[in-house]
Amino acid sequence: MNHDPRRAELADFLRSRRLALQPEEVGLPPRASRRTPGLRREDVADLAGISSCWYSQLEQARKIRVSDHVLSSLAGALRLNGEEYDYLLTLTSEDVRSRSSTPANGVPPTLQRILDSQLPHPALAIGPRFDILAWNQARSDVYGDLSTTNPGHRHLLRILFSDHMRELMQNWEPSARSALAEFRSATGPYVDEPWFTELVRELSEMSEEFRAWWQRHEIGRRRIATREIRHPLVGPLLLEETTLVVDDRSSRRVILETPQPGTGTEDRLTALAWRHDRVPAASHHALGQAWN
Repeated sequence: MNHDPRRAELADFLRSRRLALQPEEVGLPPRASRRTPGLRREDVADLAGISSCWYSQLEQARKIRVSDHVLSSLAGALRLNGEEYDYLLTLTSEDVRSRSSTPANGVPPTLQRILDSQLPHPALAIGPRFDILAWNQARSDVYGDLSTTNPGHRHLLRILFSDHMRELMQNWEPSARSALAEFRSATGPYVDEPWFTELVRELSEMSEEFRAWWQRHEIGRRRIATREIRHPLVGPLLLEETTLVVDDRSSRRVILETPQPGTGTEDRLTALAWRHDRVPAASHHALGQAWN
């Protein structure tokens, strides 16, 4: 049987959701002894009103056609939320290729000016693959100079799962897991493309946490998140992160970080903006090199 990355991802996703549910959560009597956690395949099939053999073929990554009605039934049986259901639809869509456009490189001058206008607040733009396309000076002041980073490594997950970010961010784990869940939610159309497979392989080798969390198939979309930074020059920073989608059919996103009120973060960012020209170039260069 030929390996189909999209079907394999669908199989893993369904399996992870099945094993995460207990019988009593879906109205089934608890079993006194279970060899495996969660529901059995037959349980899911019964709850969805479909053949157990047919559902097993889905978890075996067989190439079978799935109707919208069956997908809706499976979503109900597995208690999928809205974002997980959207991801399921993406993995089973026959025309996903037509919706998977080539990502744009870079940003237009107007978007760069928007990023720069946010000073002294950090801001950056990412593409649909989560490549970092552009950023402002405040982003460099807080996190390190991305211009010294290998362009091929300017990816949101590569940066986030680096040792540097793990040390800089006091709430690194929830931030990293949230970003990973959003990445998985947004990149369903690309799961069978070589860049996607290579990125997952490299990050799995680089980070034990990434490897473990990737297997959980968590799906989600961040709206606002708080980052707790311990900056070596100005001290603690509490930044509320908001992601906005650029309405130009490019699938670019802008990530804005604004100070949490009453924490002194605004004053520290302003002080950092004033002093970044006085900081030895090696300081910011070293932060960038940590990601290469």
